[in-house]
Amino acid sequence: MPEERERLCKVWLASSQSLGCKARDRLYAAYGNAEAVFDLFSPDFLDIIGNKAYQELKKTRDMGLDKLALALERIGAGVALPGDKAYPEILNNIIDPPDLLFFKGILRREEARSIALVGSRRETRYGREQAHKIARGLAENGITVVSGLARGIDTAAHLGALEGHGRTVAVLGSGINNIYPPENKELAERIIASGGAVISEFAPGAPPAAYHFPFRNRLVSGLCQGVMLIEAREKSGTLITVGHALAQGREVFALPGPVDMPGSRVPHQMLREGARLATSHEDILEDLGWSQPVPKARQLEFIPPDLTNEQRRIYDALCDEPLGFEELADRTSFEVMELNAQITLMELGGLIQTLPGRVFRRTH
Repeated sequence: MPEERERLCKVWLASSQSLGCKARDRLYAAYGNAEAVFDLFSPDFLDIIGNKAYQELKKTRDMGLDKLALALERIGAGVALPGDKAYPEILNNIIDPPDLLFFKGILRREEARSIALVGSRRETRYGREQAHKIARGLAENGITVVSGLARGIDTAAHLGALEGHGRTVAVLGSGINNIYPPENKELAERIIASGGAVISEFAPGAPPAAYHFPFRNRLVSGLCQGVMLIEAREKSGTLITVGHALAQGREVFALPGPVDMPGSRVPHQMLREGARLATSHEDILEDLGWSQPVPKARQLEFIPPDLTNEQRRIYDALCDEPLGFEELADRTSFEVMELNAQITLMELGGLIQTLPGRVFRRTH
């Protein structure tokens, strides 16, 4: 199919580590589309893209498009181009939208409400705990949490969203098949398994080159309606994300911190310059007019094990929201002793969880 061949030719162009956006755009200007570039590829291209990019593209071209497609299938990588159902429409309005995105997991054309949480890789306990708490609160209110899977604040944000049983998206500065930092490989797998996504505009095997991260930061902010800054030191790469957010017309929030901590200087400066002060997820929801929670999009469907009729009544009663003991008793019509017994059995089976104040919720 012509469309599929054009798609694979764009993947071929993305496979070159040395082919920058400007050189790629010069190729499109000269030849029209990626398929024509592939078909007419010759040493004449050296003057346009340079020797290193030429050699990289020649090597991949010699493999053939069929092998390229097979390699993507083998690692479970999806490819989203502008106009695809999996390509986020919100990126069409940013400067330098990506020509294509590689992804694992579920990527959507529309992500109704999203917030990026960004901050220092050298986080403090305070910053880590606040990032986790805010991300969890956002996730519990149906807000997608976007971050960069880096050490520190990014990691805390993704973990908080997962604990809130919500959706989170990680935007990488490396390829989706070369997770960086390596210790977050398991976290990336959890994000994918939960119904979120791990995405990158770099080839699946691309290394975490230093220049990748400032470039990818425009996507972190571009995917969201707002960016929350939690701890950042002077000259931090996080400032690049904030700069992109301002250029893209996104709301910028900042968490105040201890005045004598290095990580508080940048957030405090941002607050002085007009960023919105936020100390909780409620502040963000209120400022963006999202105070009324929306139903969370269903993640991967969880099919519980066989339940007794009594356990099914409890499980169904907790479908929409956590309930206190008395509310649960009213909805299920159980006597106190019987309800206590069933709750204990379901907790042991990992089906429900007890929250403070004897409030119960489903674990899936």
